[in-house]
Amino acid sequence: MAGHIVLRSSQNEVLLREINEKLDERTREVHLSIRPTINIIASILTAAPNIKLITCPPSLFERTPKKIKEALAKIKVDFKPLLLTPGRPRMHDDGKIRGIYRLKKKGFSAKKISKELGIPLTTVYYYLSKEQVK
Repeated sequence: MAGHIVLRSSQNEVLLREINEKLDERTREVHLSIRPTINIIASILTAAPNIKLITCPPSLFERTPKKIKEALAKIKVDFKPLLLTPGRPRMHDDGKIRGIYRLKKKGFSAKKISKELGIPLTTVYYYLSKEQVK
């Protein structure tokens, strides 16, 4: 193996096995799909002693303990947030979503909006509840 390796497992045991199978001394970059712990970092450094960069999604990066970030910096391993996949795509376009709010302002019930726009009732409720939060 060489270059950039993406580790997709979200379970510690499976991830540790994947680290041992996929990483070696030629591995320079690793992307994790799970928040790195001391055990995960130690396993990566053992399996890939020449690692230069470890990335993970921004939400996990924010929750990674400061001690882990500082320890990686001390040994000159960059640790950065990286979004590989932007999440699930929307099923309804912006026009339909604006239509939900437009019809609600006109006094339509959620059920009537759902029928009018051909959007599931739960989706209408979801967008209406988001609007209330704003």
